[in-house]
Amino acid sequence: MSQILIVGIDNAVRSQMLEGYLKKKLGHQTRVYSCGIEPSGVDPQAIRAMAEDQVVIAGQTSDALSEFSKFDFDQIFIFDETVQRDLEKVFPHVEPVLLAVKPIEGFGGLERLEQIRVLRSSMSSICDDVILKHLS
Repeated sequence: MSQILIVGIDNAVRSQMLEGYLKKKLGHQTRVYSCGIEPSGVDPQAIRAMAEDQVVIAGQTSDALSEFSKFDFDQIFIFDETVQRDLEKVFPHVEPVLLAVKPIEGFGGLERLEQIRVLRSSMSSICDDVILKHLS
């Protein structure tokens, strides 16, 4: 069974969404985890937006990168080059795949929820690309 790690800055939106989509699309053949350099909790608006697409991320947790130091991952994905330095401290011999996706800014509100919905659509497509290009 392969293991995948998704690393974000705060493990609140992008990494949680990709984790949810990968779990749904890959099923039990792969273990998928997400974490952050500075975990801040799963964003309630991300939970809502994903539920609208029948992907449940409400039970996922926002974990710190250090919690995975004893794991062996087949693939690691990052969203921002700024996490590379922290990742190298924990996994010095791993070359992550950069998925350049901008973070969602701000807190709450309908405008932000719409931004998250747009991001959700992008993350679904990114998930398909990840599976095709990196996990097949």
